[in-house]
Parts: sequence; C-alpha cells; structure tokens
Amino acid sequence: MTETSPEPTQERWTYAGVRVSSDGKRQHAWLDPSGKELLFRQGRGPTAVGSHYTAQVIRRDDGRIILRGTPLYAGSAADEATRRALWAEHIAAQTRLELIRAERNAARRNALDEALAPLLEVAAGLRTSAERDALAVYILRRIQHAWRPPSR
Repeated sequence: MTETSPEPTQERWTYAGVRVSSDGKRQHAWLDPSGKELLFRQGRGPTAVGSHYTAQVIRRDDGRIILRGTPLYAGSAADEATRRALWAEHIAAQTRLELIRAERNAARRNALDEALAPLLEVAAGLRTSAERDALAVYILRRIQHAWRPPSR
C-alpha cells in the first residue's frame, strides 16, 4: 500500500533572509502565517527580505513542511519594525557566512604551500621529462642533505 502525498495548500509567507546552520552553511529563512521561522537549504529565486510571498506548501502529519516550487511575490511587505529586525538578522548571518568562508580559505593555505609556490612556477616551465626528473632529483637531494648534513 503506498502513501499518497497530500495536495499543496497556498500560504502567505514572509522571506526572512539567510541564516547560518549549525554546520556553517547558508540557509534561507521564511516566516509562515503563525510567525514560525522555517529554514530551507535551497534558495527559491530572487527574494526581498521582509516581503510577502505566496507559497505552495505541504504540511505532513509527521510535522515536516515541504515547500513546492518557487514562492511568488505577493505584492506586499511586513511592517517596518519587522522588516528592520529581519534585515538585521539577515545582515548578521551574511557577515558570519563571509567570516566562515574567509576562515576556510585561510585554512586551505599553509606555510608549506606558500614556500613551494616559487618552485612550482619553475616546474611549470619545464618541457621534457628529463628536465622534470632532474628537478625532482635535485630537490630530493637537497632535502636529504638537510636531514643528514655531511660530517666533516
């Protein structure tokens, strides 16, 4: 026996902007008619923080809420106080997401990669396998020499 999916109903939601999930990912927040904030990973087209949209929604018995399609602009917006509050949360989340992105980029770079950068430029200019082999042997000998300096 298969379970049939309930038909979507139309609700008026307010776009609340982006939020940061617990794992540092971007989420899109919507306020349903009761004022409950609902979070979704996927963006649903161009949206304006604090504006009202008509959304096709499936509310399942298990409490899950499924947003079907792209909400359509309803031609109105929340009151000014609500819009200001939503914008403040949106801007704070965007700032946090940018800091997370910058931190991830910084973590990708390390001192060894930065030290190797000039060497990689030299290696990129080598055309034959003999030239590449010679460079590799030279580098390995220099490293080996650093590990065991010659005894005098």
